[in-house]
Amino acid sequence: MHSLTISAIEARCRRAGLALAVVAVLGSQAAAATPAFAIPERWTAQPATSQAAQGDAWWRDFGDPSLDNLVASALDANQDLKSAAARLVQARALVDGAESERRPRLDGVAGAQRGRNSSAEPRMERSSVGLRAAWEVDVFGRGGLAIDAAAADRAGVAEALRAARIAVAADVATTYFSLRTLERRLALKHDGIELAQRQLDVAIRKFDAGQATSLDQARWRAELAQERAAATLIEGEFAVRRQQLALLLGAPGVPQIGAPAVVPAAPVAPASVLPGELLEHRPDVVRQARALDAALARAGVARRDLYPRLEIDWSGAKERLAAAGGSAAPRVVVGYGLTLSLPILDGGRIRSNIAVQDARAQEAMADYEKAMLTALVDVETGLARWSAAGDACQEWGRAAAAADVAARHAARVYTAGGTDVTAVLDARRAHLQARDGLAQAEGARWEAAVGLRRAFAGGIGSAPL
Repeated sequence: MHSLTISAIEARCRRAGLALAVVAVLGSQAAAATPAFAIPERWTAQPATSQAAQGDAWWRDFGDPSLDNLVASALDANQDLKSAAARLVQARALVDGAESERRPRLDGVAGAQRGRNSSAEPRMERSSVGLRAAWEVDVFGRGGLAIDAAAADRAGVAEALRAARIAVAADVATTYFSLRTLERRLALKHDGIELAQRQLDVAIRKFDAGQATSLDQARWRAELAQERAAATLIEGEFAVRRQQLALLLGAPGVPQIGAPAVVPAAPVAPASVLPGELLEHRPDVVRQARALDAALARAGVARRDLYPRLEIDWSGAKERLAAAGGSAAPRVVVGYGLTLSLPILDGGRIRSNIAVQDARAQEAMADYEKAMLTALVDVETGLARWSAAGDACQEWGRAAAAADVAARHAARVYTAGGTDVTAVLDARRAHLQARDGLAQAEGARWEAAVGLRRAFAGGIGSAPL
């Protein structure tokens, strides 16, 4: 299965390279027949645990109803998605327009003339009303290629809309988990401020009792100021994230995320796909593939401008010709015929357009290769972040557990009279710092889980949204 998907991608690239060789002038500007890089058979790092994909609503994997509601609101009201949907409507209309070019045209015509001629009655009046039809016979497939190009554009725009929906959902989830992490860190910083204040109070009492120097007071005043500054920065970042969430939701004002209805379990990695399968389904890659198809089709349309055009014409009208101010019975005039046209001298317009379309096809091929490379790098980057965040969570978890044991032990020793309150406060401070590091690591883990789902385009084989 995997080898077939890799072969399918390489076959597409070979077909694209062959088509470019056909349309390129003198064949000297043909694109490479295969990608400039090797498509790997598997990822360098594979998640240790994963779960089955849940279709397009992949954010439901996290089990947080608050997040589900926010994503639903964003998908309904995000302005970027509205713009992408409007572009899809335009693309569909352009396909209809391309198809209409191959159909016969029927026009109603009417006219009136008055003038002189060299006959005995120099002042004449002429009027007519009727129908005129024309149809260009698509002998060389020019119209069919134009339809193919428009259809490829439409498919590409549809994939762009799907990619935008995945990106919006991922941005909402990332911002949401960042806000939750900032909430936890802010609560810990408030505890740290309270603890630093207590340590400063102890240092002041010891100084007054002659048991400490002014250095201890200065040190804890600096620690207290640092804790307050850190809390202020976290509050500012929290406000920024809320504004970013408001933009994603497409609504003015500051969104209220509320308290989580449930406490989500630790995230797990999404079900992964092999590199070849990913490249066949990831929307940004598919969009560039459709763009390449459209560019190749337009290159063919440009070359067919060198070929003859055949058009069938028919007209029928009632015509009246009489002396000015006189009367005459109308007569029926019917005409039909064939028109064959062939460009002979156009100042190089057609050749220039062919060169432009050939270059655009090569540009589309390069963009297609870049999209494939970007998709592969995104997944590898996501897997690396996932692994690093997991290791950091484990280490900070051990640090927090050890700091908790130390704080409890210091409290027991203090109760037994074996130490003073300073040792207890120091142990609690170390515990708070470890919990803050753990909160940051867990936040990075959630964001890495979102990033992996974005890289894997939501779910395995998910249909266009």
